[in-house]
Amino acid sequence: MVSPRVKFIAITIDELVLVPLAIIAVYYFLPDFFLASIIIGLIGSTIYVVIKYFFIYPSLLDTKYAYYELAGISGVVSEEVSRDSGKVKVGQEIWDARTDEGTLPRGTKIKIVSRESMIVRVKTLGND
Repeated sequence: MVSPRVKFIAITIDELVLVPLAIIAVYYFLPDFFLASIIIGLIGSTIYVVIKYFFIYPSLLDTKYAYYELAGISGVVSEEVSRDSGKVKVGQEIWDARTDEGTLPRGTKIKIVSRESMIVRVKTLGND
């Protein structure tokens, strides 16, 4: 698993490559502004990285987002659900589903217990 800091560095470094290229272009085309371009480039890059870190880094942390939590949501079995296979419809989405309750026939109202990657664990709506 890649750490959030490594992810941040990877998505930032390619943007910072443009700063030296801009400074080289200034050196050749506007040599009178070379020193100013270095100072502005360094200060601007520092401010850019700090602001980007403040806004982007939290989204790189491996945390669960409430938007992706499906536990407790109800749905309907669209293809028979068993321990090995099945599909349920939750809202307008179709999810691969598994159950520990044996087999759930098509049309059964279900409740999602948990989500494991792209597969949801379900139980019949009345069972707790």
